[in-house]
Amino acid sequence: MSSPRVETVLRAALQRLHPPAELVEHTRWLFCLASIASVGLTSLTVLSGDVTGWSFALATVAAVTFVVSWLHRYRRRRAPLPADLADLLALALFAAACPRPVLALGVAFPAVWYRAVYGDTRRIVAYGLGVCLALTCGLQLWSAVPGHGAQLAAAAVLGNLPVLLLTVFVVRHLAVGLFEREHTRARDTALAALGGQLLGVTDRSAILRTAWATAEAVCAATPGLRTAVLARDGDVLRVHGAAGEFLRRPTTLPGDLLSDEDPDPQRVVPPTALVLSSGVRGEWLGLPMPDSPGGYMLLGGHPTVPGDAVLAVQSMLNQVALALRTSSAHRELRAQALTDRLTGLANRTAFSAAVDAALADADSEAWVLFLDLDDFKVVNDTLGHLAGDRLLAHLGCELTGALRAEDLCARLGGDEFAVLLRGAGEAEARRIGQRIVETISTPVELGEGLARIGASIGATRLQPGSTETLVVHQADVAMYAAKSAGKNRVHFFHPGMLQLEAAAEAEAELRAAVDGGELVLAYQPVVAAGDGRCTAVEALVRWAHPERGLLGPDQFLALAEETGAIVPLGEFVVRRVCADAARWAQEGHPVAVHVNASPTQLAHPRFVELVRESLATTGLAPGRLVVEVTETTVLDSPVVAATLDALVALGVGIALDDFGTGYSALTTLRSLPIGIVKIDRSFVAGVLTQAADQAVVEAIVQMASRLGLQTVAEGVESVEQQDVLERAGIDSLQGYLYLPPAPAAEFTAWLADNRRRSSTGELTPA
Repeated sequence: MSSPRVETVLRAALQRLHPPAELVEHTRWLFCLASIASVGLTSLTVLSGDVTGWSFALATVAAVTFVVSWLHRYRRRRAPLPADLADLLALALFAAACPRPVLALGVAFPAVWYRAVYGDTRRIVAYGLGVCLALTCGLQLWSAVPGHGAQLAAAAVLGNLPVLLLTVFVVRHLAVGLFEREHTRARDTALAALGGQLLGVTDRSAILRTAWATAEAVCAATPGLRTAVLARDGDVLRVHGAAGEFLRRPTTLPGDLLSDEDPDPQRVVPPTALVLSSGVRGEWLGLPMPDSPGGYMLLGGHPTVPGDAVLAVQSMLNQVALALRTSSAHRELRAQALTDRLTGLANRTAFSAAVDAALADADSEAWVLFLDLDDFKVVNDTLGHLAGDRLLAHLGCELTGALRAEDLCARLGGDEFAVLLRGAGEAEARRIGQRIVETISTPVELGEGLARIGASIGATRLQPGSTETLVVHQADVAMYAAKSAGKNRVHFFHPGMLQLEAAAEAEAELRAAVDGGELVLAYQPVVAAGDGRCTAVEALVRWAHPERGLLGPDQFLALAEETGAIVPLGEFVVRRVCADAARWAQEGHPVAVHVNASPTQLAHPRFVELVRESLATTGLAPGRLVVEVTETTVLDSPVVAATLDALVALGVGIALDDFGTGYSALTTLRSLPIGIVKIDRSFVAGVLTQAADQAVVEAIVQMASRLGLQTVAEGVESVEQQDVLERAGIDSLQGYLYLPPAPAAEFTAWLADNRRRSSTGELTPA
């Protein structure tokens, strides 16, 4: 034998000598070694005495038979009938070979112990009776072996046979308890793994595949358990899957086997086809499948289905039901996130994604049409806003009918619409644009009166290297040119329409505002649920424009992001909030301060150093600073992800803002160092009237709690909303109910009063 071959054999032998970690296998390993050792010791005792050649030969053959049979049993993890018969024959020969047959008990008892941890109880009892019979036969053969005298002390052997049988029952009882414990552990392990595997899974097919794998694991952990998934198909129940020891899987079962009117587990009488295919005539139970009307999971066992297995399957079905409801809510949320509720058209988010995809396809020509309704304000003023809404809903249907199947129409907001024309040339774009003008120009009869409007349309072609923002801006510029030319027409964009000087002037003005101290901060508190104590505050930037007054972030942050002015603006915000937070801490009112960060800021190489310097300069503890990001900020950006990791290494907290509005939130939570989840105000607004919004909030809170994340509800405006959110288990609350965004001085006074009232118990509910 070659050296590598010898090394492989030795390594395999050493692995078998090493005790397995799993309880049942460890016990079998221990019993196997103990039994073989007993054979060896007993054989030495027998062979060291005054034995003849016949006795020596019989004892040696019997001992070798025992060792081979028991090693084969341990290796195969089962007890075949030929091996049992070989054991009994070897025991009879061993008893006949012993100088004193009572020595054979040293082999009989280990044989019974070891056999008790394999197979079913009936076979083991039969094995015990066979051992007694083998010893009795050995006594009959003893006198026939040459060298044995005529006298035989049979009473010493026969008197131990009742004890031997009692040992069979006791050891088997202990083995059954051991098996049940191991089966329970295996089922619990499968259910625990299912919970982790379903976390973040929203695809229905993936959920059902994972659940079926768990059902197979439960069957494998419960000897004799069979399960099948049934779905009602007309007058029959069709079998979609089967697990366990089926001889063959049935395809259909009688429709009256289970009742759709009974939501509880049903005990059923199995039809002949099911008995023949499964080999089980025992108990069969039907459990309703979650989120599947007419669907059942059938469990069968002999003589009964173990109660622990039923509980395990019901627990699995409950987890699957929760995952399927989450999947359904996810689909609804995704549809809502991409659909305009009034018109049923795509919304701005869906349109932006479609334009980005079209820009990435360099082989196909595409155009964007930007529509603004002419004289729509007249309809609102004369017929009312409800009539205006009905008109918009009507136009949603009309616009869809005026387009090709491959085109996408979206409502961007108000009376603005956009159309993406895929695979269209300029002539086709002009023809479709004119058809839209004619469609919208047709008067519409509403209940309040006749509505007459028009449409000004700007068109631009998608150019390689362009961006969605630039494309929409170009189409918007062309639309205003159409309005200037007399409305109700289509204009195509050309570079001369851009007013580059105005854009450059706006950028310079914003940078001057940062340098000239025109930017100010407003603060809105975050209070703890239950006691109302202020634990954090969000910083919101405003522009105190000398001519246009106080501007909100939606009026200048987009320009700052496009021009790069967001970097010095963000530096001003970070330094100021750190200074204000450090001052509040020195005054005895420490709170965490949240600051929003854009993708450009997080991707800037100096952002982490800026945070480090600001903390060091002001003396603010890193844990008091929280950087808020959105899903769109962090997705598919390794640079941003690295920045977040560096901030966490400094001790700075990371919060995910507007959680739930995107469809990648679960992936974000699992892949980035998020510590706080801020539930979007759109869900908070509907917790009192929309069951789906309340369910989403509760699901987010439960998920965040399991992941060890803090939750903050944004946009709380009423005590009733606060009560619902607190019952849902939310950690913190933010909104106008407590304080609108306020200047630093006003917030400082409010914070001091909040801490005073908290210390006196005035904020604690009675």
